[in-house]
Amino acid sequence: MADNATGSEETWIPASRRPDGTWRKARRVKEGYVPPDEVAKYESKGKQWADSIPKLPPGVHEEQTPLSKNQKKRKNKKKDVGDNQKCDVSSVTEKIQSVQLSNTVASTAAGTVYTSNPDDLKVKRLKNLRKKLRQIEELQAKIDSGELVNPEATQLEKLSRREEVEQELEQLEAEM
Repeated sequence: MADNATGSEETWIPASRRPDGTWRKARRVKEGYVPPDEVAKYESKGKQWADSIPKLPPGVHEEQTPLSKNQKKRKNKKKDVGDNQKCDVSSVTEKIQSVQLSNTVASTAAGTVYTSNPDDLKVKRLKNLRKKLRQIEELQAKIDSGELVNPEATQLEKLSRREEVEQELEQLEAEM
């Protein structure tokens, strides 16, 4: 095809299908046009030279190369996954049933506490109660001195629990 007005020849890139399934229209391009997809990537002389040097020492083939740490990990993970899938359900349930817990569980006002010795639990609770009582006394002292004029609702609630804390503290000290 020739364009008589300009005297240059035209070429057409035919319609084609994209990887997602849609169609590209046919395009008219100048003579010698190369689509960007087909243009070779630029490489400097240094990069070309570095790529031409063999990566392995002479006499070593690709299959003989040792695996890197990451490659070994991936290979071992694949192996472990295969081993885990071969476990028998009955053996796993027997193992789960045979497990015994040695820790005692105690529930307190502060939350659930796991400890191996009930006496440790009492000591921790005693320490916690003394700390709460000390905080209540400090708060009351601030109010009495006028440093704290308008206490918040949470602070008033803390002050109202003073008797409960003192009673629990006395009870724990009596048990010890």
